[in-house]
Amino acid sequence: MNQASATIIASSTAGDTVVASAARISTTQGSALEIYEKSREKENNAALIEKVVGSGHTSTLEHQFFTVAFDNVSVCTEEFVIEFRLGSYTVKSRRYVDYTDAGFYIPPMPEKLVPDYRKQMQSLFDAYAKLLEYGIPKEDARYVLPYCFRSNFYCTMNARELLYMITVMCKGRGSYYPELKALGESLKEQIRAYFPNLPELTEKRYHTGSAENAGRYQPEEKFGKIPAPEAAAAETVLRSVPDGEDAANLLTEAQNANWMLSSDPDGYYEYTDLIGGERPRELELIHAQFEIRSLSLAAVTHLVRHRVQTVLVPHVSQAVRTQTYVLPPTVRADEKALVLYMQTFADHAKALKKMLKAGLPAEAVQYYALAGNQVNVICDMNGRELLHFMKLRTCTRAQWEIRGCAVELLRQLRKQCPTVFRCFGPSCYVSGVCPEGRLSCGKSAEIKAQYADIHIPEL
Repeated sequence: MNQASATIIASSTAGDTVVASAARISTTQGSALEIYEKSREKENNAALIEKVVGSGHTSTLEHQFFTVAFDNVSVCTEEFVIEFRLGSYTVKSRRYVDYTDAGFYIPPMPEKLVPDYRKQMQSLFDAYAKLLEYGIPKEDARYVLPYCFRSNFYCTMNARELLYMITVMCKGRGSYYPELKALGESLKEQIRAYFPNLPELTEKRYHTGSAENAGRYQPEEKFGKIPAPEAAAAETVLRSVPDGEDAANLLTEAQNANWMLSSDPDGYYEYTDLIGGERPRELELIHAQFEIRSLSLAAVTHLVRHRVQTVLVPHVSQAVRTQTYVLPPTVRADEKALVLYMQTFADHAKALKKMLKAGLPAEAVQYYALAGNQVNVICDMNGRELLHFMKLRTCTRAQWEIRGCAVELLRQLRKQCPTVFRCFGPSCYVSGVCPEGRLSCGKSAEIKAQYADIHIPEL
């Protein structure tokens, strides 16, 4: 079995010289280029960087970038890493790639439990392969994959965020999980080649608080019995948003301040102009908070990719705790697939109960989450990010589960604030042009007509 690894595969050119230049520029005479040229000749760059960072001026580190290849890690690690918002990620798609032979991570556990663990996880991959054989799309068959399955992705971060992530892996909430701690220790040693003493400086400034308890999954006797699995449908609930008049007035005042206000009396075209513009900053003044209940772990990945938001996602182990799961229409429509799918979730819950009684470590339970297990997620987005979210997630190309949630959210937003949110929808509706190229659904005219209706009919 391939070992999980995290490897720095690229870094920005002359990164330490740039960071040292940044450390000097606020207190040194001369232009930016002059200071950079002098920094190239300095031998005390490393000492200066450590002094400045030790004084708390860590923003200078943001001028150095690293790209890390996460190879054959568990998808639990992927979920943990993507939680760090100041990074760029590219992940292998589970909608289009066949994961039959992806393999799975085996966390530390009593040796006597390993054979049963292997057998159970392989049975889930076998169920996945069988669903594909029945004609179930990959994006729906993946719901039976366990969260120990191997993930491969790239991550690019500036040095400040990477050092912070490493610290959280080694000293914070990630340290409870052996896989994360080992990856963090590996990255710590690699980054020493660039900044020898900064890992320790970062750790000294890190306040762990109760981090040693964060994310811990309690043994069965401490959280109660694992419930019998049952199917549940996702539900989107709008928690708060400015009412129609307040939001409209706020945008009007902002547009007036920027001399952008249209003379149109009903206000519709002024918002169309704003939303279609290249710099709709005014939209950032309005916010919406919403909750998506019973969202699958697989669909959570489509939600958290939106970086400019506050998103609260429970720990993966919470999905194991509740045992509800998504039931895709393609599976519901196929009798053989439905029986296999539901039996897979039921058998998996029984296998987990058995392993817990046999001594499965609490930190290993998260790997028993299935991609179809569900959690409740709370989000807060400003209007500009909501526009971006709607353009992507109400599109017919979006994953069906997150699309349903996005469309329902937009219906509620239009009901609460029709003047503004009547302009929101998929890209073809908002901008008049489909960005999908050869992958376009070819129904732009029909989609535009549907979203022109303020109530958005069932799609």
